Amino acid sequence: MSKTRSIRIIGAAVAATMVATSLAACTTTPPGSSAAPATSGASTAAMKVFMSPKFTGLAYFEVARKGGEDAGKELGLDFQYIGSDKAEATEQIATLTNAVAQKPNALVVSAIDGDAVAPALRQARAAGIKVVTYDADAAQDARDLFVNQLSYELAATTMLDAALLNSPEGGLVAFISASPTAPNHTAHVKFMKEAIDSNPKYSKFKYVDTVQFAADDAQKSQDIALNLMQAHPDLKVIISSSAVSAPAAEQAIINAGKGGKVFATGVALPSSVKDFIKSGNSKAFMMWDPAELGYVATVAAAQLAEGKITAAKGTKIDAGKAGTYEVGDNGEVLYNKPLMFTADNIDQYNF
Repeated sequence: MSKTRSIRIIGAAVAATMVATSLAACTTTPPGSSAAPATSGASTAAMKVFMSPKFTGLAYFEVARKGGEDAGKELGLDFQYIGSDKAEATEQIATLTNAVAQKPNALVVSAIDGDAVAPALRQARAAGIKVVTYDADAAQDARDLFVNQLSYELAATTMLDAALLNSPEGGLVAFISASPTAPNHTAHVKFMKEAIDSNPKYSKFKYVDTVQFAADDAQKSQDIALNLMQAHPDLKVIISSSAVSAPAAEQAIINAGKGGKVFATGVALPSSVKDFIKSGNSKAFMMWDPAELGYVATVAAAQLAEGKITAAKGTKIDAGKAGTYEVGDNGEVLYNKPLMFTADNIDQYNF
């Protein structure tokens, strides 16, 4: 995968204006554009694959959507992006229930609440619909495969590595998550705390035990960040695996006049943090390529629906130029391509 692949988001959320609202169309050179994955476009021409993000309009999911759309075009799928713009489990449950009635061949889902959406996904599987989760998993028996952007441990240590780049001397860390029911965010914080407690590399850090929840909302994230700085005058780093909360927290730090003294880091689209990094107010954020993640998840869903692959451990998923992946324990497929954005390389990324 070339780092310089052009993915341009119109209206990407940046600085204080970062809000989780609808983005305009994205353009990209898709992963595997010169070599389509090993699934026959002719045999999948009638296949319907629906992608359901946690909620629509969020910049991160719009990038992942483009990857799914690119896979759909290459494979001749009837690809549809479905969902509500409300970040509520009941809304996603309604979306999925309605989708089952339309009898798609496969669903590609980022679960806003892994347990809450599980009954709807079980209903889908009972109807013969293949279910692939990506980004955030659902209950294991409610899906066939989970395409995980990074193992939870790798995501945790990569975020802590970004924190060290921001604050080499360590210090007090606080966490902002989306919700207490977001399985990926919960796991990320768990493994970050364990790493700080047990790994000498991160022993310079200590942490605020109570996690704050911002529901992927930019204004709420800013408010929480300000409250954290007021409650903990010695706070050095705010970490979030929400692509909304991490940049919003950095903006709150700058608004408070503490840029370069307190840092926010974690998961962020490079377009949303470029100004912070180039100004020196922040040293590093991390992510992966959401478009390629959406692409791989959609390819996997199509290959499952076609019967080309199964969810058995050891199964290989050929996603063409996006790479080959192997199904691991419990149907988990690790994408595992972390990216670290710094002043030295952020201009290379345009998504």
